[in-house]
Amino acid sequence: MSRNINRLIAQIMVRQPPAPLCMSLRLYARWSHRSPAKVLLPYKENPNLKKEKIIDLDPSIIKKSHGRESVLNVEDDNAKQPERHKQSTLPPEKSIQIKQKREENLKKRKFYLSQQKVFDDKGDIIYEKLKESDGRISTLLVKLKSKKERLRLGQTLVEGWRLITDGLEAKCKLKYVIFSRTEELNKLKPFLPKTGVVFYKVSYKEMQLWSDVETSPGIFGVFETPTPENVKMLSKPLPLHFICDNIRVPGNLGAILRVAVGAGCEKVLLSKGCVDVWDPKVIRSAAGAHFRLPIYHSIEWNEMPSHLEKNTSIFVADSNTTSSSEGDDTEGIENFERNQLPVLPYYGVEFSTLPHTTLIIGGETEGISQDSYSLATTKNGVRLNIPLQRGVDSLNTGMATAVIAFEIRKQLIQTWTKEKLSRQMLQSN
Repeated sequence: MSRNINRLIAQIMVRQPPAPLCMSLRLYARWSHRSPAKVLLPYKENPNLKKEKIIDLDPSIIKKSHGRESVLNVEDDNAKQPERHKQSTLPPEKSIQIKQKREENLKKRKFYLSQQKVFDDKGDIIYEKLKESDGRISTLLVKLKSKKERLRLGQTLVEGWRLITDGLEAKCKLKYVIFSRTEELNKLKPFLPKTGVVFYKVSYKEMQLWSDVETSPGIFGVFETPTPENVKMLSKPLPLHFICDNIRVPGNLGAILRVAVGAGCEKVLLSKGCVDVWDPKVIRSAAGAHFRLPIYHSIEWNEMPSHLEKNTSIFVADSNTTSSSEGDDTEGIENFERNQLPVLPYYGVEFSTLPHTTLIIGGETEGISQDSYSLATTKNGVRLNIPLQRGVDSLNTGMATAVIAFEIRKQLIQTWTKEKLSRQMLQSN
């Protein structure tokens, strides 16, 4: 039957004109799944078929060639084997010694890490390399980013090797160092203690995720939050206090703290309502002032007199020099105490004649509060003004603090130098 069918198909293909290629493909697809005895290709009158030349090889030649290759391969393997053995195999005594040294180094490293030692026998810093997204780093940094957790733990996060060295120079206790490049540790070596610090190495990508700046310096430090009693000042301070009243901008508070350290302020008092003093932005703008200055934060106004000296003179840095009480009754009552305080330019006061000075600085948005004016009236305070050019209302809070603070410093230093010279003259005579 199959032969008859094939003959009929051949006769039809010969009589009819050649079908297009698509039809032939369809016919081929239909017949292929039925396992036909023969497959008929599209008909062509003069098919051009290429004949391939068949080369007959003597089987003896093939055997000889295979034999040579096998001999060569065996010889090459035999020649390479001694070299491999020479490279891989070592005398058993040396291999045992190497294993023992490795085990000893691992034991020493584990012991040093358990004891929180900073340096090994060679003087190198001991650190632990962590994998990506390690849970210890994430839990620690998440807590330190929260104000509530920072207060509960009593720890502070700083970023950059300069702030870490400032804390170490101030003898603050360093707990953790998280870094990505070992070159950063070389800058800390002269200041690091021998024990008590844990070092973690992570990738720079992970450091960027937790950083508060665009380009991360690649190193974090976690300190125990210094208390005002534990801060060690490098030089004798001036008889000067700062009171920060409603400073809400972190950059302004950091600038005030930086001025306080530079001018030699004795301590800084922050009223309740100021920005968190340990905020990362405040720490960066203060440039290490937190480790060199006693700072009292979140003080109620009824407790403020207890933090001041008894014989202090209070001055209010106020750009508003008007003394009129026009307006409704509530504004008149609020401005009554402010109007009672006289207004003087900052250079018009002889600060050297005063035993102690307290300067109140207000925020740019809120300004001086009524509590500050009432505290100043009880101490016979004075409002200080910085004369400016026409068209300029006021200066930045940090700039105004710097102008007044360094005027106080200049007067005190000039008076002390004059007294010192007079004493030397008396002693020489």
